[in-house]
Amino acid sequence: MFTFYTVLFLIASSIFVKCDDLEELKQKYAQMIMDCAQEYPIDPTDIEQLKTRQMPDKESVKCLFACAYKKSGVMSEDGLLSVEGTNKLAETYLANDPERLKKAKDFTEACKFVNDEAVSDGNKGCERAALMFKCSTEKAAEALTDEEIKADFSKTVIKCSKNYKANMQDLLSLATLTVPTDPEVKCILACAYREKGTMDAKGMYDVAGAYKFAEENLKGEEKRIKRAKEFADLCATVNYEKVGDGDKGCERAALMFKCSIKNAAKYGFKV
Repeated sequence: MFTFYTVLFLIASSIFVKCDDLEELKQKYAQMIMDCAQEYPIDPTDIEQLKTRQMPDKESVKCLFACAYKKSGVMSEDGLLSVEGTNKLAETYLANDPERLKKAKDFTEACKFVNDEAVSDGNKGCERAALMFKCSTEKAAEALTDEEIKADFSKTVIKCSKNYKANMQDLLSLATLTVPTDPEVKCILACAYREKGTMDAKGMYDVAGAYKFAEENLKGEEKRIKRAKEFADLCATVNYEKVGDGDKGCERAALMFKCSIKNAAKYGFKV
């Protein structure tokens, strides 16, 4: 199931629709991808390569993308990038976000040159689909969705957990947005925040580090960056709270986590 949705996400994001609501994409395109995958199978090695934004040099993978592109309307039956179809799809998902909609249309415009490239499979579209994928991954902004940021942070938490003897149930409670009470879990959070640059060596919330994190992960999305910085300013108040573990930072990390889950929605972020 994970590999299936990985392919689904990669196909959806490569047609310029970078959407925080992955569930909507799953519901919209699940059957479409399943139908295409039956005709054009893909294996775990291909998926690992796609996750690095590289198209495997295999006809079946290229044709899987061509099939999905055609079904979604971003590729015509003649095997060409459909500017009209791609823009229509972007308008469907990004209608309430003019800034990102404009960016999506700019990417479409920048990639329409693929229709002038010579291919050997005619209207089948597999080779051109690979060109579309390559262009979109090169031209698209590198901004991460809230879900991608959360997934990346979860990996860091798992990495940090190896250095502590936390109760697994308490550790898993983080996923349900429960503020930890176990000292070990608090220290795992402190480790993760330090890894991400949002907690300094003295165990304090690093606002400058939070700004940098936002700028690096939300590249090109100025409104999200602005909201993220305002969010960071709000949670900086945890630095005024009294804690009993000094520069260890574990107790303050729990306060940072609490502030994040309490206020994220106010600034338009999902946790």
